[in-house]
Amino acid sequence: MKIIKTDVLIVGSGGAGLRAAAAAADGGAKVLIVCKGKVNRSGSTLLAGANVSADVMCDGRSMASMNIGIGDENDSKEKFYQDIILEGVYLNDRALVKQYVENAPTVIREIVENNKNLHPKGDDREIGIPGSTIIDTYYKMIKERDVDVIEDSSLLDLLKAKDGNVAGALFLDLLRGEIFAVNAGATVLATGGMHNCYSFTSGTTGLAGEGQAAAIRAGAEMTDMEMVTFCPGVITHPMKWRGSILPYIIHTNDEFRLRNAKGEEFMDRHLPQSAVDLALHSEWNKLLLCYAMYKEVVDEGRGDEWGGVSFDLEFRDEEHEKAFLDRYPFLKTGTCNEMFRYIKEHRGIPVYGAAHYFDGGIMVDPSFATSLRGLFAAGECTGGTFGANRVSAATTQMLVQGFEAGKSAAAYAKETGIRELCPNCLEKAEADALRPFSEGAKDPRTLKKKINEIVSAGAGVVRNEEGMKKALSGIKALDLSVYGVTTSLREYNRSWMDWLESRSMLVCAEAILKSSLARRESRGVFIRSDYFYTDNDEFLVWTRYRDGEVRLVPVEQGDYPVPGGRLGYIENIEAVIKRLSYS
Repeated sequence: MKIIKTDVLIVGSGGAGLRAAAAAADGGAKVLIVCKGKVNRSGSTLLAGANVSADVMCDGRSMASMNIGIGDENDSKEKFYQDIILEGVYLNDRALVKQYVENAPTVIREIVENNKNLHPKGDDREIGIPGSTIIDTYYKMIKERDVDVIEDSSLLDLLKAKDGNVAGALFLDLLRGEIFAVNAGATVLATGGMHNCYSFTSGTTGLAGEGQAAAIRAGAEMTDMEMVTFCPGVITHPMKWRGSILPYIIHTNDEFRLRNAKGEEFMDRHLPQSAVDLALHSEWNKLLLCYAMYKEVVDEGRGDEWGGVSFDLEFRDEEHEKAFLDRYPFLKTGTCNEMFRYIKEHRGIPVYGAAHYFDGGIMVDPSFATSLRGLFAAGECTGGTFGANRVSAATTQMLVQGFEAGKSAAAYAKETGIRELCPNCLEKAEADALRPFSEGAKDPRTLKKKINEIVSAGAGVVRNEEGMKKALSGIKALDLSVYGVTTSLREYNRSWMDWLESRSMLVCAEAILKSSLARRESRGVFIRSDYFYTDNDEFLVWTRYRDGEVRLVPVEQGDYPVPGGRLGYIENIEAVIKRLSYS
């Protein structure tokens, strides 16, 4: 087997991975990126903001000082910090939020200064930048630093040295079908979310949670795996646009309508008027709209034939429509224009809530070290920053965390050097990856579909104990050994990839479901119909998952104490919003 040595290994080439690679190179390390697709044209970052306008955020005073966006001299980092904790319904790791707030202006300035022709529109705390611009900025940066890259290679497992520290990873070259190892002084996971665990998502098809699953198998501690943000305006049909969040990007206060299969608007059936206003006029729309959609489609059975509702746009006259298009000029050309015309011609387009962002993940500290020595993580595969509601910008998160993780990994590798891989660990990891060639014969595509159905039913927008226990039993009953490859050829063996992704999905699904069962309340994006209240007395806790077990750890409130008591879910959201600096 080929073994490649490097100081710092970066797994993933989205915004977090590219920024980590540049930072590690600046720290004097020899850096290698290994990614599942093409280094500058794969992963979730390209889809950020539908590649139209991904939000990047910092405090308003810093925004104003950069002369971009609008900014707000009366804002401050302290206000921004407090608002993120409120928006996370108090579940955030305070140290990670402080790190985020402190470094957010730096990465925003970095993007703007590297794109002189960029003239982003914005408001007090955010500007919009296409995902492709973010990728291109940091791709150029790693090229200037001579970072090595291996493309089209999927993570199989983390590898350890004899002392038990992480010392690299095992990969599959997807095109050649060859397994190879990277022996590294430090490893950074920047692998994105666990979208493939769900049947309907806004993510790319390659997001199977390989990083999280590899970390779990290696014994890393995870945090708040139950916290999943769903996006409400995601197209379900036509299939060519399925998964697009364009309707969500263009939803506005006065033009858009959501209607059930009978053509009826339904928001006020499931939410009090105060919450309807929040859903229409605030960044809390994701969780509130998804909840109302779920009630209408699943509980009331008034969904359309595609399992969702209709997103429509209403204009008073041609002048009103022209003003709308001037506000969203990207709707005038290309695929976005096709979607816009479809909505007008069909009086709507089918949408529903899709798995969109994973707030929980690998537990990290402010240096982005994990609980395993030698292993760091950044971006969406981590947990703790956004708590129970991802309202602030994930694009800013990935860049801030990537920078810090890369810097920390370089320092660690310089201090410890490259430890020799444990031969037994290497052999076992390779044997595990080759299992489908000698075990079962069932097509693993059917397994992926079963996982999707089970997780979507048990850990969707709204959950309950009976459904989650049924789902957990269903996941445990799935026997990976009865599935195998449909051809013995190793080169671009799609069934082998499906088997490997299923292996990761099973690990992640179990962690999501066990963590969900442990939290007996509703908080932010996590909603339980059997505990439809937020309990700050009993469940102001982090769920920590390791070796198949969940433990509850009290949130460290630090300099931002949380009011105690138990409030109804919607009532609590309203109480939290009243404390926001911008409410």
